[in-house]
Amino acid sequence: MSKLIMIVSLLFVPTLMSGCANPLNQVTSIRYGDQCAEAERAGRLDIAEEACYRALVNVHIGNLGDEQKSIRLYDLGRIKRQLGKFDEAESLFKESLAIEDKQANPSHEKIGRRLAELAAVYGQKEQYQAGTPYVERLYSLPHSYEGNEKISVAIVFWAYAQELQKQPSDLGKKLERRALEMGFDPKTFGK
Repeated sequence: MSKLIMIVSLLFVPTLMSGCANPLNQVTSIRYGDQCAEAERAGRLDIAEEACYRALVNVHIGNLGDEQKSIRLYDLGRIKRQLGKFDEAESLFKESLAIEDKQANPSHEKIGRRLAELAAVYGQKEQYQAGTPYVERLYSLPHSYEGNEKISVAIVFWAYAQELQKQPSDLGKKLERRALEMGFDPKTFGK
């Protein structure tokens, strides 16, 4: 009888382990995430892309949860956008945003980052109308950005304002005003 119990328990161990977060995958995901950030800082986006992808894969394999998944999707999306892989970036940002929107206590900062990145993707694809809902949501969030993030959001607002004002648009005027309030200087744009 004891052999039967041992055999049955061995059969169920993998099933039980598959439902739990794996600490080895957590460590590996963090390591790849760090490599991604380091490669991005060094301007090696090809290496960053691979490392971010591996970080995301380890989140999936290790069943590390939605919070980690959202972070890794966002990181990989940023690299893809910088590489000009806009459709892939768009998909990653949308998936990450959907996770953040479902959180019990959603973070305005995290949601805002994803909205800004989606708006940037659509702007780079010159699909401003498709990006407008993301800009509108971003506009309505509290001001919680500083430094480079604040500048990036202001640039997104400015770019959309210029595009939307080609046709009479109250939103375009509001975005332009907000960009200027955030310290955007149109004289230095593109220099």
